[in-house]
Amino acid sequence: MTEIRRNIVLFAGTTEGRLLAEYLQELHQPFVICVATGYGRDLLEDICRPDQAGCMEIRQGRLDVTEMEQMFDELGPELVIDATHPYAVEVTRNIRLACAGRKGLRLMRCLREPGAGDRRPDAGVIHMPDVEAAVTWLSSVTGNILVTTGSKELSSYTRIRDYGQRIYARVLPSEEAVAQCRSLGFEGRHIIAMQGPFSEEMNLAQLREYGCAYLVTKDGGAAGGFSEKIKAARRAGAAAVVIDRPGSGEGLSLDEIKGQLEEWMDHEKKGSIYG
Repeated sequence: MTEIRRNIVLFAGTTEGRLLAEYLQELHQPFVICVATGYGRDLLEDICRPDQAGCMEIRQGRLDVTEMEQMFDELGPELVIDATHPYAVEVTRNIRLACAGRKGLRLMRCLREPGAGDRRPDAGVIHMPDVEAAVTWLSSVTGNILVTTGSKELSSYTRIRDYGQRIYARVLPSEEAVAQCRSLGFEGRHIIAMQGPFSEEMNLAQLREYGCAYLVTKDGGAAGGFSEKIKAARRAGAAAVVIDRPGSGEGLSLDEIKGQLEEWMDHEKKGSIYG
């Protein structure tokens, strides 16, 4: 009997998302990738090829719960993998709500290993619960700031006095990100459009070039070059302002998800033989 292979929906946009897409492609397992931006789509185009079994389609756009439910009704997946960014709290919540109560649909959340940031009070690392708290604190100090938390939350930093002169925003090199920066009043050298992760030396060079006393980052783990940022800040004599991760709930590591995928496919194969 022909093996039955049911669809998988993979919410990507991270290094882990790409690695899982490559893995599913190697397994010739049908799946659909969902990404939020055109830039995220471009990074995955080489994986989704019509001449190869596996990736069926890349869908672009930010979806609310209703739109996700409609997509699930259309595709009829039996497995959904959430490999979105550790700080994409709203997306993860929407995915969970869209999957809830759907019989036969399994959801797996891929968790990124946290970075090895030093929490010693004298280590030059200042932890903040969220971007708003970081902005409030940065408003009370002086000195230039290298912001590496992306363009999505950049509007919050406009509350800082003289932000157009003090802040250097490092964002993805996409039209959308650069346009967002300019719409907020950032211009010229204050927009650093580059693709990371960055080496310690690159981070150090930028901190020194722009005379920054602070580097703002999220704990993106090894995949996000977190350790390299912290080390560079120390070498530059700058304080690292770290936006701590929100509670992400239960999840699996990248390797654990790969193992679960193998078990899931083995189960499907046995079901097609004996069913």
